[in-house]
Amino acid sequence: MKLSSFYNNLGIDAFAISAVLERAEFLTFPRLMVILPIVAHRDMVRQLANTRFRVVSFEQYFIEKTQYFYNFADRYRACLAPTVNALQLLNEIGCLEFRADGAAIVSPLPITAAMGNRADRIHRASSNIAALISGSVDVFYLNARIEL
Repeated sequence: MKLSSFYNNLGIDAFAISAVLERAEFLTFPRLMVILPIVAHRDMVRQLANTRFRVVSFEQYFIEKTQYFYNFADRYRACLAPTVNALQLLNEIGCLEFRADGAAIVSPLPITAAMGNRADRIHRASSNIAALISGSVDVFYLNARIEL
């Protein structure tokens, strides 16, 4: 699967991770690795950004929106390197700090109107993304068919 370098770039990747970490405050590495595959799916982000929508649990969301997870394993593999690059960038500029089992937010990247509609949608979706990945990471990886 080839993801457009103009649609998914280091800046938007770093912003997405920062926005979700801002809501969660701390995430383990397995949870951090699924943020960008979620953000790479336009329809999923659109629904998660809807102010009237709230994620109850990953299991319920997966049952209701199975079609959003058909190619999740491919998106996961395609987003591994961009996720690591974005995490390194955020660490270098002092936005997050690595801990033994994950990363914690130090100072989130601010959102401005100049960042565009996509960044705004990601920012609005960030609390739902944090809720979506807050459950059992084993259940998420199993149901999303991610093979390690």
